[in-house]
Amino acid sequence: LFSFIFFSFFFLCVFSCPGSVMFLFQLTDGRVYLHSGDCRASDELISSPELRRVKLEALFLDTTYLNPQYTFPPQESCVQFAVKKAKEAISSNRKTLIVCGTYSIGKERVFVAIAKALGSRVSVTAAKKKILDCLEWPELTEMITSDWSAGQVHVLPMMQVTHKGLAEHLAQHGGSNAAVVGFRPTGWNQQKGQLGLEQVRASTRGPVTTYGIPYSEHSSYSELQRFVQRTRPARVIPTVGSYDERRLMDRTFNDWLAKS
Repeated sequence: LFSFIFFSFFFLCVFSCPGSVMFLFQLTDGRVYLHSGDCRASDELISSPELRRVKLEALFLDTTYLNPQYTFPPQESCVQFAVKKAKEAISSNRKTLIVCGTYSIGKERVFVAIAKALGSRVSVTAAKKKILDCLEWPELTEMITSDWSAGQVHVLPMMQVTHKGLAEHLAQHGGSNAAVVGFRPTGWNQQKGQLGLEQVRASTRGPVTTYGIPYSEHSSYSELQRFVQRTRPARVIPTVGSYDERRLMDRTFNDWLAKS
């Protein structure tokens, strides 16, 4: 709890990625505001005591995936899918490099789980290592290295996890590995009509195989709906989208609240 003259605020852990939080502001006049930040609104989160006991004046909501197309599998299911495919690849060919795509922050659960399953260290760029060291996550700190030859699991920028990018990385930093399997864990992989992970297919060209996994650190459409209907704010303010898009979003929010 942080208190100032006119308001106080709490941090609520959202577990989307290491260090992610929501801000709950309580003004001295009794009004309460919640800023979700980038969050995955799990049932555990939206049922937390801190949210159940307040009436929200406004909810500033992460609307990255406010589209019925985006209904993601649970994060843990996506992680286990990646682990399974990585183990299958190594079992088929021991000289296979495993690559996980990331942004500046996020996706750590995916590559940590793969590395643990394979008993491998995680090789990253020196710049990425500096970022990960800031997380103060002991298990991760022991696991990561900037030596490309020390780990069978490598972490690269998401945009580099393509057939061309992985082929170049394999040639430059693959050592004795003869093949590479790359994972792109992002919600943008969710395809219209895709109902589950069983529909995720490998894309292979020569020694390079890629998987697009709908692992998201943002809330899906259905999770956003539950979040709004459970918290019932007086007003929902989207934090992602153009002016015209936000007008359409307002209609969606009002419809959800009318049905709750």
